[in-house]
Amino acid sequence: MLRNKSQKELLHLSRQLIQPLLPNFHKGQAGKIVVIGGNEDYTGAPFFASHSAALVGADLSHVICEKAAGPVIKSYSPDLMIHPYLMDLDNPHLNLNNSELEKLKNLPIDEIIKTNDNAVLNKLIDELILPKVTSLLNRIDIVVVGPGFGRDPLMLKSLIRIIEEVKVLNLPIILDADSLYLVSLSPKIIANYPKAIITPNVVEFQRIAKALSIDADLSESNKDKLIDQTIEVSRKLGDIIVFRKGEHDLIVKSSKFLINEITGSNKRVGGQGDTLTGAIATLVNWSNNCILRLWDNQVDLDQEDANLLACFAASSVVRNASSKAFNKYGRSMQTSNVHEYLHESFTELFGDSIFRTSNI
Repeated sequence: MLRNKSQKELLHLSRQLIQPLLPNFHKGQAGKIVVIGGNEDYTGAPFFASHSAALVGADLSHVICEKAAGPVIKSYSPDLMIHPYLMDLDNPHLNLNNSELEKLKNLPIDEIIKTNDNAVLNKLIDELILPKVTSLLNRIDIVVVGPGFGRDPLMLKSLIRIIEEVKVLNLPIILDADSLYLVSLSPKIIANYPKAIITPNVVEFQRIAKALSIDADLSESNKDKLIDQTIEVSRKLGDIIVFRKGEHDLIVKSSKFLINEITGSNKRVGGQGDTLTGAIATLVNWSNNCILRLWDNQVDLDQEDANLLACFAASSVVRNASSKAFNKYGRSMQTSNVHEYLHESFTELFGDSIFRTSNI
């Protein structure tokens, strides 16, 4: 249904997924999003993802981060709810002796990604981290994992365990940044989970394709080849959505695909991908609410097409905002400048549909 639509037609269809703000809705019904990531060295990525989700329209935007990152991320915005539940191996509350600590820090990555190995890491996660994370996940609509996670062994092992918990809870999950590094090492982490979306850039896609024994290069000149490669990755991962970022965003689920050719920014800066991930979270959640008929609507889409269209809509908002920011700031453009234009871009593309109750 969607494949042969023009960009204008896809944007028009996307408007049907925009959740209205109705007087009978209560706080949280427009989205309870959590971004899981952020450590002492990387605080911007989880902020940009969660802030983007909120600016696009989620009611409640949470961040679960490493303890040292919590106060820093909170200082960026009082609107975000910060939960410093994660720990890295430098956390003094772990009570590890120097010998244990050194051994854990030097763990090979293949041992970290083994689900049942390393009793010490699993014990720390089971006792100190997972209970708090799971308690919050039970109140969440959609999960983003990966922004600013880093490569600390305890953090990575926690990420694997959290992804497993998300699957048990049957929550939608979007994997970005460092979580895609794990997928490239062990695709089974997310394979065959139907509510998963991965958002690789060119390099991340190449790594994942290689792990799946798929030939992929960094060139984006052959559009048909790009589509075929991305379809193959989606299929080998169990038909999950693959959002392949690039000159044009390619959104694929099995044999279905959409291409977003809306003009973006010629400047590439850290945080743009995180901003996109947050926007995807909000709009995919709305698409799920739409299919569940949370509000009166006549949308004639199945779940797969609704989620693909939501990804297209998120891409459109962020690309348009990036273009506006680049036009104003040029080479000095930063991701915070893109955030200045998210609301303007949203209303420009989808109209002022705050109180809309039926199809447009």
